[in-house]
Amino acid sequence: AYGETLRRPGFAQLNPNIIYVEDVTNIGYGTATGGNPDLAPTESKNYDLSLEWYFAPGSALYGTLFRREIEGMVTDFRRRVTYQDYDYILTQPDNASNGELEGLELGVVYFPENLPGLLDGFGVQASYTALDSSQDVPVTNSAGEVVDTLTSPMFGISDSSYSVVLAYERNRFSARASYVWRDDFLHHYEAALFANPLGVFFNAESSLDFQLSYDAAENWTVTFDATNLTNELYQSYYQYPSTHNFGTGLYSRTFALGFRYRF
Repeated sequence: AYGETLRRPGFAQLNPNIIYVEDVTNIGYGTATGGNPDLAPTESKNYDLSLEWYFAPGSALYGTLFRREIEGMVTDFRRRVTYQDYDYILTQPDNASNGELEGLELGVVYFPENLPGLLDGFGVQASYTALDSSQDVPVTNSAGEVVDTLTSPMFGISDSSYSVVLAYERNRFSARASYVWRDDFLHHYEAALFANPLGVFFNAESSLDFQLSYDAAENWTVTFDATNLTNELYQSYYQYPSTHNFGTGLYSRTFALGFRYRF
């Protein structure tokens, strides 16, 4: 398959308002942030090649190769400006980055046939994805002039990830236990006042979730959902190994009980 897609900027990114914050650390200039009403959509050319083998009813093996050529990605653009006789470093979004993303996905869906008794209905879904990404990020001087280009991985893209889902399906009952994992990844660039740029990475992340539903009657369904059962910690760090543990967060376990009525 071949396709071309576009993604329009977010509403907040188009906001022309600029907020100025005066210098509070005596470094000689303040900071300013704002949107950019002149942002254009991000465009992508997409190539996909997939192969699927249905070796049994409801079961399959599949593999996919894909490539994305992306133009006009929105990234923060910095320059020095003067407002009311005072200097500021202004950060605004701009279509200043291009990139490429390619990868491979392998997966399996397997529901064994003719399992005895209550075991009938068990199945597994699993997938693995390997990615290679790059983007060109402009490096600017204090006047906002592009003086260099930094090639880095795309923001939010892990080199590898996988998921495993254990499923159980009966006439009125279904359950899912899913585990997902992703490798560490570059999240954003930080510390514009001290370095340009300085990468902030997130450590590898994982989550174990559970879903259950039961048709109590013809029109009634009871559901139960649980997330992050293992209480995983999410850690961020600067790109230099000596500055690990920039931040650590806990996304609490959640439990939700629900009811659905159809009429």
